[in-house]
Amino acid sequence: MKKNVYTLAAIGTAVLALSACGTASTATAAPAHQHGHTVEVPTHAHHTSAQTASLSPAQAISIAQKQAGGRATEIHLKGKYGAPVYEVEVRSGQREHTVYVDAANGKVLGSKLETEWKPMRQAALPLERAIEIAQSKIDGRVLEAERDSNRGQIVYKVEILSADNVPYKVIVDANNGNVLASFVDYDD
Repeated sequence: MKKNVYTLAAIGTAVLALSACGTASTATAAPAHQHGHTVEVPTHAHHTSAQTASLSPAQAISIAQKQAGGRATEIHLKGKYGAPVYEVEVRSGQREHTVYVDAANGKVLGSKLETEWKPMRQAALPLERAIEIAQSKIDGRVLEAERDSNRGQIVYKVEILSADNVPYKVIVDANNGNVLASFVDYDD
């Protein structure tokens, strides 16, 4: 019982200390100790990965494809808990690699391999080209792009954050590169 009280007191103290640090706009991360391991805990709430990524989506895709030996089907810009990272899905046959690329320096941070049992139809247009087409329609930073099927038609859905922070979704035909739709998308 005493151990639980001390543990709760320690957790409460840590939460108070971290919340006091969280108001500083220049803070990056504070180390916290958890079960003998040091864990980076973000101390600010206003980190936006789209503003700090210096690597383009096309560069991240190229790095991931070289690492995994296949063709990219999705890319997501992540970074809620620290430095921005591109999560790139690369397919080769029934193998799907998820490759994590540091969005600041291009370093491969890790990857995982899964086997997909359902075959995916091949798209004529590579993901990088679909992103270029979408950015020619809406100027801004790509947050996410993925291959999808829309009523039997293979498309790329590209999410872009415009310079004035308005989120857009652009739908690109994966076979001929035509823009099928573009619209403001606050759903995510």
